[in-house]
Amino acid sequence: MRLSLAITASIFAISLTAHAETDSGGVVFTEQGWNAALRDQFYYTPQGSHLMPADWFAVLEQPPGMGRFGDPEFLKKYGFIEPDGVSDLNTEGYPIGVATDAATNHVGLTCAACHTANVEVGGELVRIDGAPGHLDFDAFFRDLALAVRLTLLDEKRFERFAAALGQTTPDGAAQLKAELAAFDTKITAEAVLRRPTLASGYGRVDALTQIVNSLAVRDQEKPVNLYPVAAPTSYPALWLTPELEFVQWNPIASSPIARNGGQVLGVFGNTNLSRDAGEQAFSSTMLLSELHEMEEWLTMLEPPKWDEGRMGAIDEELAEQGEALFSANCSGCHNMAPYERTDPADNHFGKTFVKIGRIPFWKVGTDDVYSRSLLVRQIVTNETTAALFEGATAVPAIAFFGGAVSASVQRAMDDAQLSLEQKVALNGFRFQTDESGNPVPYEVPRFDGLKAGPLAGVWATGPYLHNGSVPTVYELLSPQEGRRKVFWTGGRELDTVALGYNSDAAPGRFRFDTALPGNGNQGHYYPPAGFNHIERMAVIEYLKTQ
Repeated sequence: MRLSLAITASIFAISLTAHAETDSGGVVFTEQGWNAALRDQFYYTPQGSHLMPADWFAVLEQPPGMGRFGDPEFLKKYGFIEPDGVSDLNTEGYPIGVATDAATNHVGLTCAACHTANVEVGGELVRIDGAPGHLDFDAFFRDLALAVRLTLLDEKRFERFAAALGQTTPDGAAQLKAELAAFDTKITAEAVLRRPTLASGYGRVDALTQIVNSLAVRDQEKPVNLYPVAAPTSYPALWLTPELEFVQWNPIASSPIARNGGQVLGVFGNTNLSRDAGEQAFSSTMLLSELHEMEEWLTMLEPPKWDEGRMGAIDEELAEQGEALFSANCSGCHNMAPYERTDPADNHFGKTFVKIGRIPFWKVGTDDVYSRSLLVRQIVTNETTAALFEGATAVPAIAFFGGAVSASVQRAMDDAQLSLEQKVALNGFRFQTDESGNPVPYEVPRFDGLKAGPLAGVWATGPYLHNGSVPTVYELLSPQEGRRKVFWTGGRELDTVALGYNSDAAPGRFRFDTALPGNGNQGHYYPPAGFNHIERMAVIEYLKTQ
């Protein structure tokens, strides 16, 4: 494997300082178990995402033709976070989550692009690692594809591009233009299968549809499988993830390496699913050891604590009332610390995990576009992928997604010549025991569920519900008529009273309209009789303690 799985003690050392400010922007770092070295690893270690050639990205101009596309100041408009500084892993000074893989000369995205947040509190920027980011993924990729197309079509722009790459001779420039034309065709096709019919805005993306489109359309070379990208969901928080029995909004993923491998294939990685793949079937760009390292880092990531010095003192008496209300009305779905764990007898290796709530989408009553979009979708297979499904020519999208990702992970593990013990560890020990006493992967109990996870650090994870349709916890605890029909996303100023982010209209923000299909803010009416104002504030005060 490309990198050793061993990580030095210096990287894993936990800073004893609760807060420290960088020299480049005055960002305050919360104490979450990571130090600067480990944060840098998480932000910039490549994972197998091949967005575009790294040397091209380094000189690609912005669509207006003024400055380089990868300039952190320019990428801020999409919600990227400026780097904390230049490092050995980030020599180009790219924003958080934009990583360079020198071995393959590619630049790509890492988990950090969508799962890192800067929160504004009293004029200060506070870094919350693992929190849902504010990235507008769809707008970023749309404009990147546009920048490539303009470079190909605008002669002056292309001349600058070629000169920056040292291709100044006629033959060199002609060869570069041919390569750029081929890449333009590729990225344009990619933009089509990712183009949203419902604009996601900041902090959301229809990840599952885009991943399945990437696998079923691009990697299989089957345009018939193209499906509308119309069910964006919020980026979830990453803390506790390695401990949870299942993850994702529709909790169908248990194996961490399959979860992380699928994420890579969804953000510009690829796997060989072509009909004539032969011996190269299921070989992919995912970087196995790096993904395993990332999961190890996440085991050390602690939920952020409410900073009373910056965010306001917690009313302990009110919080105690809120705890009683939460216990009576919410704890049946949301597992809270100290967490109830699964029975080790149910795991082949005697392991135990944090239980999650799994509620049918039709029972919780929230917008159902996301849940139904995956449940009703069918995928046409080809000669390579049909072998995963006993020769079936069409299979449910959920089965195709799980089968293709699992086969790609298995191929990567086989190519790395991992032992059985190593494979089990990479899969997070998520195995049950079959009737013959053999380990078998966890089965998903049901496919129509939505995850009700622990709410540690929930104050840093707004907007709320799976589709991000409710801006604050206060509104989430209110009946539908008490929830705003329109609000604006992209702001980072924390609402320390209602819990969420300031979501008033402001330049550069995204208008979120809950009347649009997929954006509905209905459902999650617990308790059915509703909370009054004082009760809502009590629950909020309790949640600040988590």
